[in-house]
Amino acid sequence: AARAIRAAVPAPGSRCASLLAMEEDSPIEKQVKELEHQIAHLQRSNAEMEEFLRENTDAELRAAIGENIVTIARRRAIVEDLRKLLPERSGATVVAPSGAAVLSDVDGSMLL
Repeated sequence: AARAIRAAVPAPGSRCASLLAMEEDSPIEKQVKELEHQIAHLQRSNAEMEEFLRENTDAELRAAIGENIVTIARRRAIVEDLRKLLPERSGATVVAPSGAAVLSDVDGSMLL
């Protein structure tokens, strides 16, 4: 089984390895994902605090929700700016090692 796995991994510098490298996230894409992850946590945190505040009053929690809203807006703006720096991927055509055309879908997935 180990032999089959080694055989399935493309050799460094090969055309297959080049295609796989194209699939890896760029530093900008990684930053976008991290910011989106942070935004999701802030939104979840706000929802939990708002649920608590339905039955309780807490000025500090109310202020924390406001701060999170501002932080979410800032991070969304950064994500929007970062996405403008990313190259368009849809409709890009590359040649697979077999010679078959490979098309990139709108979401970045490869179509054969």
